[in-house]
Amino acid sequence: MPNESCIREWISATSGWAAVIAAVPTIWYLSRQVRDADVHQKTNFAIQLRRQRILATRTSQIAYVALAGMAKEEARNDGPDIRSWDSETVQGIIHHLRDATIVTFESEIAYPVGIGAWGTALVVERAFAGIEPALHVAPDIARRYFENLAKQAEEYLSDVEQITSRP
Repeated sequence: MPNESCIREWISATSGWAAVIAAVPTIWYLSRQVRDADVHQKTNFAIQLRRQRILATRTSQIAYVALAGMAKEEARNDGPDIRSWDSETVQGIIHHLRDATIVTFESEIAYPVGIGAWGTALVVERAFAGIEPALHVAPDIARRYFENLAKQAEEYLSDVEQITSRP
């Protein structure tokens, strides 16, 4: 009888080790499946966000083009009066503010702080025509709008990059 008890204990102990040996490959296989699913999900997410990434990149580019044109006019003119600016530059700023890219960015991704693109375009347009009571601050309003717009587009792109980057 003592031999039977000893054999039972050895079999019991061996079955525990056998379970561990069988579990290790299973756990390894499941961890690979989880990692592969994560990579697949990030890839799908990146593909789905492609349009928004392009939109944010284009929005940032438009904002910097507008800011460069404004800086050139501000350097060329002494005062904040937008009426002394080059007509083509002002029309370009208004065009950028009414661009479908910016309107789409505002509606789908981020609405800039303060008034939106169309409101800013009206301020600039009215100031250039001399009918806006705050015509001396119109360039500042437009500059702050474009700076905020560029910042939001870049933050969005940074967030998307962080989310979709490979582990």
